[in-house]
Amino acid sequence: MFSVLVLKDSVQKMSDKDRVCCLMFDDMPIRQHLHFSQKIGCIECFEDFERHSRTSNIANHALVFKLRVPYKRWKQPVAYYLTHECTKGEMLVNYLVEVLDVCRNARVVVVVTVCDMGANDIKVFKQLGVSEKTPFFKFHDQEIAAVFDPPLLLNAHVTFSLDMKL
Repeated sequence: MFSVLVLKDSVQKMSDKDRVCCLMFDDMPIRQHLHFSQKIGCIECFEDFERHSRTSNIANHALVFKLRVPYKRWKQPVAYYLTHECTKGEMLVNYLVEVLDVCRNARVVVVVTVCDMGANDIKVFKQLGVSEKTPFFKFHDQEIAAVFDPPLLLNAHVTFSLDMKL
């Protein structure tokens, strides 16, 4: 769920340099909870794939996308999707493309994506053609670097090293 207008409004006074951003995304567990929204007249917190579909499963995960300017303190959540269990790789690719389109329409330049090393995140990057030799993917003739979260990589390396010594 996102709004191009909200993002455009948020970045309208930013310089072109400040519109160069990192797009971070992560799937996180949430508490199952149903809520009736009087504003939209329906029960919220079911698994909701936006334009794709809505199910009767109660959401227990949220896939969140957030923009960040690397050298400033500016960050902005731009989209979230409620899911039941972790988001599958195929759907995650669709969501990533949708969010990148919204960013592009708001004149935000995404130069890098950052995520953890979840199996579905790895599938997404493989589907987009990312490899050790090509650590980026093309989106509308622009190269976008694909990076795994450095602290998680460091933690995985330390854990692996400790396991090897035992």
